[in-house]
Amino acid sequence: MKLALQKSSIPASKIFVVKELKEKHFDATWHAHSEYQLFMVLKGKGTRFIGNTVQSFDAGDLTFLGPGVPHLWRSDGMYFDRRNKHFIHGLVIYFRADFMGDLIEKDEMQQIRSLFKEASRGIEYYGQAVDQLGTMMKDIIAEHGTASLIQLLQMLELMAQTKEYRLLHNADYAYKLKESETRRINLVINYAARHFQKHITLDAAAALLNMTPTSFSRYFRIKTSKSFSDFITELRIRHACKLLSEDDDKTISQVSYACGFNTLSNFNRQFKRHMKMTPKAYREQFSTL
Repeated sequence: MKLALQKSSIPASKIFVVKELKEKHFDATWHAHSEYQLFMVLKGKGTRFIGNTVQSFDAGDLTFLGPGVPHLWRSDGMYFDRRNKHFIHGLVIYFRADFMGDLIEKDEMQQIRSLFKEASRGIEYYGQAVDQLGTMMKDIIAEHGTASLIQLLQMLELMAQTKEYRLLHNADYAYKLKESETRRINLVINYAARHFQKHITLDAAAALLNMTPTSFSRYFRIKTSKSFSDFITELRIRHACKLLSEDDDKTISQVSYACGFNTLSNFNRQFKRHMKMTPKAYREQFSTL
């Protein structure tokens, strides 16, 4: 049985791999792999899917994922326009789950063992930790031999000790997917990411997989631990957050319709449910910064 698409091969001769990404857009493929991944966005905007979470991303987004955690950074629509001059830039470090061997079981490694365990839920860093780790990630590109390994261990120590992080999904979330199913879920996720600002029907989504709406609803919930309607709502709320913080010219009503909500009352209700505050209060947070 094949699991989710494997993408980050590490040569047998290496302990870890550092890659610098400079492309028109990030790879829009929902996938997982057997390595740990530390990823920082240096340039670019879009929506980030990790496990069963949906979040906006921008420059400075820094995450650490354990083996098997499915993920996708979908760049905003403008990055897919061949006529534009926008591009993305990111740094990613991959290393194998067993790269420390028996050393990981020693007393001195207790904090890093805890870090690796929490990475199964996905970790997002913020604050000074992002600045420190970002600098170290850039520096490690120029390091070689044992110096690069020492740098990696110092990064793991900082990641294990900092309090400036949050876990992304709950401990009960588990995701194992055959490659054929990965392709099917990708069809749905990318369709939703392209069209969430418009009216999306369950029938249209189900038709992508040649399923009945009832079968599709059950399938989507099993694979993502949430309903399709909740998934669409999350996409719309995250886009609303972006507009409220970046576009002062749009009224809250205009933001509501730009994100695909049919009524302002429903937008206000859904926004408060997800963000624990009203759209007006959310916008005011940014206007006082």
